Amino acid sequence: MTIAKRIRRALLFMPGDSRRKIEKGAEMSVDSIIMDLEDAIALNQKEAARQNVAAALREVDFKNSEALVRINQVIPGWLYKQDILATIDAHPDGYVLPKVETGEQVHHVSAYLAEAEEAHGWAANSIKLLAIVETARGIVNLQDIVQSDRRLEAVIFGAEDLAGDIGARRTPEGREVFYAQSAVVIHAKAAGLQAIDTVFVDLSGPLDALISETRYALNMGYTGKLAIHPRQVEPIQDVFTPTMKEIATAQSLIRSFEDQQNLGVGVFEHNGKMVDMPMIRAAAEVIRRATECGLIAEEI
Repeated sequence: MTIAKRIRRALLFMPGDSRRKIEKGAEMSVDSIIMDLEDAIALNQKEAARQNVAAALREVDFKNSEALVRINQVIPGWLYKQDILATIDAHPDGYVLPKVETGEQVHHVSAYLAEAEEAHGWAANSIKLLAIVETARGIVNLQDIVQSDRRLEAVIFGAEDLAGDIGARRTPEGREVFYAQSAVVIHAKAAGLQAIDTVFVDLSGPLDALISETRYALNMGYTGKLAIHPRQVEPIQDVFTPTMKEIATAQSLIRSFEDQQNLGVGVFEHNGKMVDMPMIRAAAEVIRRATECGLIAEEI
């Protein structure tokens, strides 16, 4: 597998029962909109939310934003089948699976989507899957999950539910979920998948804390972050977008590397620093992200 080409820097949750909020999200130029049928919807409102999401998929102009639907947990006898049945004919770009604990859950949904694609004459694997790993069982089964299905494009880390599952207390430092946060990004990248960081729940405080947490996720190797309020979208997408200075520095470094390679030189000095392959790979990652963001035409 290879890293998915669709950029997912910010993924904004919107309640599936609010057409107004879905339309607002569609006007924001956010990379992905997740219309939620799970936690945001009361049990007695599930069916109305399904119909609202299906209508939005058919009628709202999402422009360049990816239109995703978060269904309920994939467990026997639960509501996920009704979620898919009510929305699949409107062809969402993908489904977000919550509380994924096994690869079989991913594969089960994928097989159902394959039948729908064939029945409608849609391209195979045109409907993508993103898996949220947010339980202890999900963390220990990460290898099984990331290798489960070619339709899977991203693994999302859910810190809040994980903390509740293991009886931990959330702290600003996040040490209680550090192992799991690291495991998600490592397993995702090993399988060529995107890694999406958890939500930032403090909606009342300054955005500096959100920006700091997002930079921390970027430095860990994450490729995006969940958003739960429209005001979070721009800061998150800004952090995951390389600056022109970063792009120019990376391009200069790679050009110097290519020149030195042609001369038969391995390790070399560039702008007063010794350069080896880890630095070249980091520069190449900046170029890759810049390309995905449309800041440069092609990778060097």
